[in-house]
Amino acid sequence: MDAVKVGARIKAARKVRRLTQAELAQEVDITPKYLSNIECGAKVPKLETFIEIANALEVDANTLLVDVLTVSSAIISTEISEQLAALSPHERKRIKRIFDVMIEDAVKQPK
Repeated sequence: MDAVKVGARIKAARKVRRLTQAELAQEVDITPKYLSNIECGAKVPKLETFIEIANALEVDANTLLVDVLTVSSAIISTEISEQLAALSPHERKRIKRIFDVMIEDAVKQPK
């Protein structure tokens, strides 16, 4: 598992919820230092702690693990769809044009 990527996702989810490390650590009953180590990828939490963190952040565990799961393409697709839904129709069209150019470029790249 890539602890750095998982830790970064935990940190991002914590910031979205506008929690400090101390607040989340207290909610999960771990030390702020241990949470800091998890967020920077220096420590991998036990499964029970990981689940408590996900529950405290009110986020799906798959969302936190998207970078390390082999089934992440479905998760990424859902995440992109949710982000696009929040945009205006004009912004969605703009993003679609950019996306088309990027896909076209990726298809042309030698594998």
